[in-house]
Amino acid sequence: MLLQHIPREPQKVDVQSLRKRLSEHGVDVSVRTIQRNLNELSEVFPLIADDRSKPFGWSLSKTAPHLPFPDLPDNTTHGSLARIKLKCSNGMLNLVTNNPLHPEQHIERNGLSFYLTFVQPVTKDLVAWILSCGEHIEVVEPLSLRSEIEAHVSRMHARYNGKG
Repeated sequence: MLLQHIPREPQKVDVQSLRKRLSEHGVDVSVRTIQRNLNELSEVFPLIADDRSKPFGWSLSKTAPHLPFPDLPDNTTHGSLARIKLKCSNGMLNLVTNNPLHPEQHIERNGLSFYLTFVQPVTKDLVAWILSCGEHIEVVEPLSLRSEIEAHVSRMHARYNGKG
């Protein structure tokens, strides 16, 4: 939800304004939590912090693609509930802990990565979110979702290599 309130550069938004917007949506978090989340999100998403003056302003890079966000579960592609299991790089841990993808998600640590598991329908928005995370996420289950992601990646690879 936080990312949805960050404008594309050259516009920017400060943490107090973000806190107010989140509060209007029923999310009451501290300024420090928002600052921490922004720093963590900037490791995965193309966020820019303008620290030339206070309060700092945050924006999404103007060259970044439009980011999809999970919109669960009303944009269903596969219909029924599925057990989703994702292998994530540890750099994603704070992000998915502080901004859960699902209210009943389970995290299992595994050395340099962790597994994120939850049950929900596979949606177009979930597929887009997984793709937006690039090499930081691998779909383990279900195999149909893994195949769908692999097909997207193959088409992208072909396009970048002059075959698409």
